[in-house]
Amino acid sequence: MEETTPLGDGDFVVAHGDSIVSIAARHGHLPDTIWNDAANQKLKDARKNGEVLLPGDRLTVMPLRVKEEARAAGAAYVFKRVGVPVKVTLFVQDEEGEAFAGKKYELTVDGKQQEGTTDDAGKIECFVDPLAREGELKVWLEEPGLPNPWIRQVQLSTLCPCDHPLGLQQRLANLGYYLGEIDGELGPATVAAIALFQTEQKLESTGIADQATRDKLVEVHKV
Repeated sequence: MEETTPLGDGDFVVAHGDSIVSIAARHGHLPDTIWNDAANQKLKDARKNGEVLLPGDRLTVMPLRVKEEARAAGAAYVFKRVGVPVKVTLFVQDEEGEAFAGKKYELTVDGKQQEGTTDDAGKIECFVDPLAREGELKVWLEEPGLPNPWIRQVQLSTLCPCDHPLGLQQRLANLGYYLGEIDGELGPATVAAIALFQTEQKLESTGIADQATRDKLVEVHKV
């Protein structure tokens, strides 16, 4: 597999776990303000999605512009920051892609719990701090042979491109195929996870992440 390499020309260097949302939050911008800047067009064309970045990618982050608002003196005013918190979407499905619909869930991020029920597509939508990196998801599946609750650590930081080993491991881990460390190494555990994914998706089971496998992985993972 030919690996992607860091791209972009800006002064800000993306670190592991950075996403366009977290970068924007730290600098006081909206994500689209940075992502749609003409100075970042080369990186945008290559990555397609601001939540899919590779450590070492470079972004231009423009200085903040001061905006003045006229208000009467002697009163208190509340200003809401747009884009904070940020929406996170998760899907709970079985190996065949069938949704676990109508299941109670509990998502804990930074000590804060959010509860609800999955929709007909097995979808969960929650709002979290844009700087949050991980959380814990519990889902009461109430299905024979499955744990109840089903518990999974959820990574909320950026995904790497799927044509890089880090991106492969992240997606395979999120889908339950890979249980090892996200280290960017195509070791035996990663190869076995790729082969299992290929088998279940009715692809040739080679353990090699060819283009068809990467395309299917992005499709199943939804990004």
